Order: sequence, then structure tokens, then C-alpha cells
Amino acid sequence: MQAITQNKKRIKVQHIVGAGTAQVDVVRNIQLPVRARKIVDIHTEIVELDYEIIPNKVIVKGALHKQVYYVEEGDYVVKEFTVMREEFTDFVHIDGARPDMEALLDGHILFVNTNPASGEFPTDMLYQVAVLAVDVKVVDLMTLDVVTDCYGDGLQVQKAPFSVECLIGAADKQTTVSVEHMLCKPARKIYDMEAVCRDLDYEVLPGRVIVRGTLHKQIYYVDACDDTVQAQSFDNEFSVVLDVPGAKPDMEVYTKCRIEFCEAKLLGPQPCNMVKANCVLQVFAKVTELTRMNIVTAVEGAMSDRCRIRVEDIIGRKCHQENVNQTIDVNLPLDVNNMLVKSAKNMTACVRNVSYEKICNKVIIKGSIHVQVYYVACNCEQELRETSADIPFTTVVNFDAITDDTMIRCRERVEYTDAKLEGAPCETSKIRAVAILEICVCAFQTRDFNVVTNVLSNGTTVQMPKPTVPVPEPEKEDPEAEVCPKGGYTYIVKAGDTLANIAASYQQQVPGITWQHIAQFNNLYAPYLLQIGQVLRIPCVVGKG
Repeated sequence: MQAITQNKKRIKVQHIVGAGTAQVDVVRNIQLPVRARKIVDIHTEIVELDYEIIPNKVIVKGALHKQVYYVEEGDYVVKEFTVMREEFTDFVHIDGARPDMEALLDGHILFVNTNPASGEFPTDMLYQVAVLAVDVKVVDLMTLDVVTDCYGDGLQVQKAPFSVECLIGAADKQTTVSVEHMLCKPARKIYDMEAVCRDLDYEVLPGRVIVRGTLHKQIYYVDACDDTVQAQSFDNEFSVVLDVPGAKPDMEVYTKCRIEFCEAKLLGPQPCNMVKANCVLQVFAKVTELTRMNIVTAVEGAMSDRCRIRVEDIIGRKCHQENVNQTIDVNLPLDVNNMLVKSAKNMTACVRNVSYEKICNKVIIKGSIHVQVYYVACNCEQELRETSADIPFTTVVNFDAITDDTMIRCRERVEYTDAKLEGAPCETSKIRAVAILEICVCAFQTRDFNVVTNVLSNGTTVQMPKPTVPVPEPEKEDPEAEVCPKGGYTYIVKAGDTLANIAASYQQQVPGITWQHIAQFNNLYAPYLLQIGQVLRIPCVVGKG
């Protein structure tokens, strides 16, 4: 019998176990520091969205971060009050979900309503209802050698187009953000501190991913004069470089940031205004690449091994540039100082409150860009001041084959910002804020594939070389080499340890071990907290033991 020739390609795909949506109602009372005569605006965003998988269920956890803009009774100046965290927990039932799998979460705020708790203004107590939708997708990472072509006498081969996001790699890293701040009033002691990661963005370099974001902190301190608890907010930008071999600039990245630890301490003898805030962040990035190919789904005339997978079949991806600009008057809301601007120094921007709507062959994206402009005012001895605004935008991405049943995933990022005076220095209070926004739309549908992983026959089978990294020659056994003990190595957790650095320290004994191996072997689940003195077993996962 003539030999069968087959071509194969190794892929890493996320097999979709199941999906669902949790609708969460967050109902809270908000205590303002003073009585307000009206609410001007409120910004609400989901932060620290996380999960825990138990058999057939995904526990969804997160918090709402709110900024309430109000006008105080008897005044006309708009003031801001921050609600750092309103925690929520819910679950989604997904058959087949297991703790060793991964969940992909996407949260949306559907509705927010704020009213006086007493029914009328002025009031210092607000009643707020927020309705959230958290889309949950449970995936199981599978590595497959799929047959892309097959030749031989009497064979009839069926093929199908296959367009999926293949996993290139993932990495996580701890980083410390340590900054000194000046408090508005002398503090007798620090009462508490809260922090959240906001406005995550990334840049892909060959073999690396740079994750950027803003650490938003709220420090509560006891005023040394009257012993009242005061709150003050600070924002610090951070960036983390993660090594992801194989990453390229045109690939997609999923990022996540979690606060591991935060504390604030006064500097110097009490009372004092200087405080140092230390926060430890855990930053995660996963890189995928859009892979298009034809795969063999059935073979007649020979035996074959097949595997059934459910994946996101990518219809296409398109990106669109949008120029968003607006004039900002630094005296609005009204400022009693009637400020004039000498120069605009710099500007930061982030995208918020994005929603989309599908119509025939088009996707309409709406949202706002939150800009912060830093400027030097006249007669202020070079003091740097700040003003902010939310600039709404609406844009259209033309996309053939979009229907009501097509699923959409949007990614937005600010690529460029600029701030310029409108008028002569010290003769204007207006600044022109410009931002160039990139919006990428990915259209996909969930499809089941029966992929052929090997073709068999009673005769000889010839397999063409696979376009993957060649398997190294097996090393000769060294009788003096270390033998992994039965049940794995034993490790005792020390201060500062994480699963990632423990896995890195065992690369020589167990090459290729990851923190996920250690977590699964020890039945550890998110958020993967370790305790000093805790005993961990390190599995022999790569050819030992």
C-alpha cells in the first residue's frame, strides 16, 4: 500500500468549555462629606474584576470605583467625592468548569441611578443603584498537532477554514510602586489606605510586553488639629516589562493588574505632612496571535484520530483611527479666581464608558475620553495646576458580514495627546485638548470543529516536518543526577515569595515548570495567597519522578 503523507501544525488554542453572564445589582447608600444641593455627574467603573472556579460554577468578584461630582449647599463650585471600592460577588453556572481551567471576564455597567436617600435635595446621603453585566467564558488550554493536509491513494480529505487566536505565551510579575506625597493638612497618624489599578494599556515589543497603568490611591489620615479623618487622592503611573518569548507588535494582549499589598506611613516627627505610600502590584499579560489556516476535519479511505474543540472562529479584525478634540476652559466649573493660562505643559488621557451597537455591515462605538491637562497659570510663580474634562466621541467601523448574531470584541487605546493654548499667553483661559484614539473591532462566532490530529493506515505513514521548534535529543542519563523524590520536592514559603518566583527557582530541577503547575498540584485557587511557613509540594512535571 502506498504511504500516506500528512502535514501537521502545532497550535495552542483555548477550548471553550462554556459561557454565561452574571447580572449584578449593586445597591448602596453614599455618605457625602457635606450637604449637596445637586448632583452634577457621576463616573462609575469596574475595577479588580477577578474570579474563582469551583466545579460547574464561576464565582465572580470585583468592585465599583465611583467619583461623585456635586455642588455644595449654598455654593456653585463643583466638588468631587471618591468612593474607592464597593465590592460585589456573584456566580455563573457553567457545566464542565473545573478549578484547573481559566475564565475570561468582561464587565459592563448597564445602568446607574443616583437619588437623594431622603427623596429631595439638599442632602448628604445618596441612594444609588448600579446594574452590571459580567460576561464569563471558561476555557481550557489545549495543545494540538492538527493535520493541515493529507495525500495518498484512495483518500478523500475534507477541509475547513480555521481562524483562531493561538496562545503565544503568558507572564506575570510583581512590582512595587513607592512614592512620597504631601498631605494638605498635618497628620497625627495614618488611618487607612486604599488603592486600585486603572486605565491599563500595553505596548508589544519583540519578546516583551510593556504594561502601563495608573495606580489610584486614597489615603485616610487623622488631622492633627481637630482629630477628624481626612481623605486625599493621588494618582501615579506605573509600567512593568514582562518577558513573553515570541511576542510581536501586531499581536493581541490581555492584561490584568491586582493589588497585593498597600500601606502608607508618615515621614518624620508627628504631626507632619509627608507620607510614603508603598504598594505591591501583580501584573499579568497573555499574548495571542490570529492564525488562519485550512485544517483537515475528516478523511475517507484511512483511519484517523480526531479531537472535538469549541473555539472562537475569527471572522475578521479591523482598526480605525479617530481624532477627538475639545476646547477646555480652566474656569469651568466657575472658578472664583478668574484664572488665565500662561502655558500648557502636558496632558494625559484614557478611554471610559465604551459601548457599541451593531447594524448591517457596521459597528458604532460610543464612549468618552477622560483628559487631564496640566498648565501654568499667570501670576502663580510657575505653580502647576490641573483641569479635567470628559470628551464624548462616536465613531463607525465599516465591517462586512456583521449581523445581529455576530459577536464583537472592541479594544480602544489612546495613541497620541496634545494640549495647546487657544490665544496668547496670559490672555486666555482656554486650552485645546487633542487625542488620537485607535479602536480595533474583532468579530467572531463560536464554532465546533472536529479536527484530525493524525491519519493512520495499515501501510506506512509519512509525516512531513512540522513548522515547530524541533524536539531536542534526549539527554543521556547521569547516574549521579538528582532524582526528583516521590511526591515532588518540598518548599517552605518565605516572606516575599510568590508562586511565580518559586517556579523560577526550580527551573534547574524541573525544567519548564510554571506557577500554574504548583498551584494545581497544591489545590490553590485565585487569588493564590501564600502564608509564611506554608509547605508547598513542587511537582516533577517534566520528565522526572
